[in-house]
Amino acid sequence: MKVAIITGAARGIGAGVAKALAGQGYKVALVGLEGELLRRNAKAIGEGAIAFEVDVTDRVSMGSAFEGTRERFGSIDVVVSNAGISNFDLLRTMSPDHFRRVMAVNVEGTFNAIQVSLPHLMESKGYFLGVASMAAASAPPGMAAYGASKGATENLCNTLRAEVAHLGIEVGVAYFGWLDTDLVRTGDQHSAFAYVRQHLPRPLRAIAPLQMAVDAIVGGVAKRKRIVLAPGWLRLALALRWFVSSNPAGFKAHMPEIERLCAEELKKRGGANSAMITDPQRS
Repeated sequence: MKVAIITGAARGIGAGVAKALAGQGYKVALVGLEGELLRRNAKAIGEGAIAFEVDVTDRVSMGSAFEGTRERFGSIDVVVSNAGISNFDLLRTMSPDHFRRVMAVNVEGTFNAIQVSLPHLMESKGYFLGVASMAAASAPPGMAAYGASKGATENLCNTLRAEVAHLGIEVGVAYFGWLDTDLVRTGDQHSAFAYVRQHLPRPLRAIAPLQMAVDAIVGGVAKRKRIVLAPGWLRLALALRWFVSSNPAGFKAHMPEIERLCAEELKKRGGANSAMITDPQRS
């Protein structure tokens, strides 16, 4: 019997991965902020699931969730660090509070998951998978906080891989484009976000089914992959990341309209700066 912990498991990718891994015979712990949804998901899975209502930025509570999982199921073999939030705004007008919150959940949350999981993964010679994003490689306008946080997630996991290889622990990073999740659906209600997404190169603007990401993660866990991605063509986008992220030409003509739409959104929201696209924590 193997045991997996999934953060951000109330909705979206995390909820799907918890259900799918349970279907593969794993005992699963669902971690996140939305306690009622987490408990409902765990109940639907059955006796092999447990829920912990936890903010991933709370180091003590995260530690308690991992200890509680080990006490219930005996070990921890797999950690899927999936919890994530986003905002959308230009760097010149972005709320510092929103920037800090995105970085706290996406970066500090991953850091906390790494540190509290390591004693358990050392015992089981387990597998840690951090969910990054193509935003880490493509740097579209308005997504500076999210992209920076996912780039940091990627780097944390790549560094972790080097530091724990001698311990028998394997580490992966997952990359996805736009998925049919709350993050994208809610984001499209922000006119500037929708405009940016619609003016990406055609393959990069497509919305993929959520199940594609779930299947990729489950397959990545089974094979303990270093890189998990979906759709498969993202491998080429990753290979071209330095050209894509360093070349502003694609958006130069669109920036005046993006600025106008962002200004309208700020006015609509009462000058409250970049409203969070998603929070509570889910991907």
